[in-house]
Amino acid sequence: MISKIKKTIIVLIMILMILPCSSYAAYVRPNHFMDKKGWERIHEIKKFQALHNLTVTGKLDENTKKMLRNDKMFVKDTITSPPSTGPWIAVNKTQKILTFYSGTSPKYKFPVALGTSETPTPSAKTKIVNKAKNPAWGGMGGKYTPTQADDPKNPLGERWMGLGLTGYGIHGTIYPKQIGGYVSNGCIRMFNYDIETFIFPNSKVGMPVWLGTDEELRAWGVSQDWGEMVEKPKEDAKTEKTEKTEKKQEVKPVEEEIIVKENLIF
Repeated sequence: MISKIKKTIIVLIMILMILPCSSYAAYVRPNHFMDKKGWERIHEIKKFQALHNLTVTGKLDENTKKMLRNDKMFVKDTITSPPSTGPWIAVNKTQKILTFYSGTSPKYKFPVALGTSETPTPSAKTKIVNKAKNPAWGGMGGKYTPTQADDPKNPLGERWMGLGLTGYGIHGTIYPKQIGGYVSNGCIRMFNYDIETFIFPNSKVGMPVWLGTDEELRAWGVSQDWGEMVEKPKEDAKTEKTEKTEKKQEVKPVEEEIIVKENLIF
C-alpha cells in the first residue's frame, strides 16, 4: 500500500514538472474586484482601470485583461511642464480619469464622470477657486429644483471644489453607477469616498486644474501611458561595450519619466 502511494506521488511530481508554469501559477496583478460581485465589482474595475491609465468602462475589456494578466505591462506618467512643483490636478476627458499630482509625481488616480455631448466638460487650464463641505445646490439657474445642504437628493454629494470656470466644479455624486460615463452637465463627478478621503482634503484654493482630452494633455506636456514592455535582443559583448562608450561620450538631457507604482490608492 505504501509503495503504491509513493508511486502515485512520484507520478504527480513528474506531471507538475512537465506542465508549463502558467498552468498552475498564472500572474494576476493586484486588484480589488476579483472577489466582488455586482455593482461593487464594477466600481472596483473602474478604479483599477483609472489606476492603470486605461479608459474607464467598468468592463473586463481586452485592455483590462491584458493589464490584469500580463506582468510585462507598464504604466507611466511623463510630465514635462507641470503648472506647479506642489499639488495639482489633471482630468483626462478621453480616459475619464482624474490624476492628483505633486509636481511630476502622480499620487492618486480615480475614475470620474464628465459632461454629455450637449453639455460637455470644457477643456481649460484653470484652478480651484472655492471649496465647500455639504454644499447647497442652486439648480443651475432654474433648470432644476434647488437643494439644500445634506439633502439626499443633492447631486453634488457632500464635497464641492469650484473651478475658475463659472458653474463648473469637481464634486461627489448621488449617482455612483454613472461614474465612468459622459452624463453630467459639465462638472467632474467622483465617487464620494474618493473625493472625501483623498482629493478634497489635499486640495487648496488656487491649486491648478487642467481639463483636456488625451491629445490636449499631451500637447501641454502631460502623457499618461500604458503598454507592454518589449525586451531588447541581446547583443554581443563588443557591441554593448561600444554603445556604453558612446553613451559616456555624449550625455543628453532627458525628460523626467514617472512610473506609476502599484501602491497608488485604489
